[in-house]
Amino acid sequence: MPRQSTRHKYKSRRERNAEVSKKAKTILLFALILFVLLLLRNWRDHYAYLKTFFM
Repeated sequence: MPRQSTRHKYKSRRERNAEVSKKAKTILLFALILFVLLLLRNWRDHYAYLKTFFM
């Protein structure tokens, strides 16, 4: 039987999916934090928009 190369680290589908989901959660968390910070930075503009169109 042929042997696998010892130079490569083969990962199962579960291991690859776990790694991708961890990276995706981290990216989404930072995007959410950035979104909240941008909202807080320009809160007067957003409040004026909401007040104009929804009240």
